[in-house]
Amino acid sequence: MNPSEIPTGEASWREYSVLVVDDEPGMLSFLQRALGQRCGRVDGAGSVEQAAPLLGRRLYDLIVLDIALPGRSGIDWLHELRDEGYAGDVVLMTAYADLDTAIDALRAGAADFLLKPFSLAQMLNAMQRCFERSRLVRENFVLRRELGALDVEGMVGQSAAMRDVCDRLKRIAPTPATVLLSGESGTGKEVAAPARRLPRAPCTP
Repeated sequence: MNPSEIPTGEASWREYSVLVVDDEPGMLSFLQRALGQRCGRVDGAGSVEQAAPLLGRRLYDLIVLDIALPGRSGIDWLHELRDEGYAGDVVLMTAYADLDTAIDALRAGAADFLLKPFSLAQMLNAMQRCFERSRLVRENFVLRRELGALDVEGMVGQSAAMRDVCDRLKRIAPTPATVLLSGESGTGKEVAAPARRLPRAPCTP
């Protein structure tokens, strides 16, 4: 694969772990080699029965899962994982796709669906979308914790000035005093006012 075809952000994939489940030795070996050059850890299994113990020992960031497997199918296992509370992304692969299969994959909670044969670029793009979602979820969690620490809904930031603003809001809010919030448009009056049910002055030019 030409370096120019590598998805943007792939250099940071070393923090991610991937579990590949496919009963075709050639495909399993190919994906393990290709993804192992990019991700921090890539494990492989030829069936659900082989993959389940691996997932029991490690929480993978992504599972790349074939649908047609010996024993339990990939979709059946995905349904089981979702029922058990597994929230990680899963990319399903199949060589025998039809509308019913695609609908079942979506209902099972697949993040993406690749039809074999697919190119490495298609797989990497699917992974990039999954990792981007994962990153946004983590950032959202961090922001929510910061908001909780500030105890003022909607206020974001940890600078000394922002902490001072939040402290003042918390001191003033319990009082019956009328408070005028003034400032230029875009400075956050609309965030500070409802945070503690404070009246807000109209934006001034």
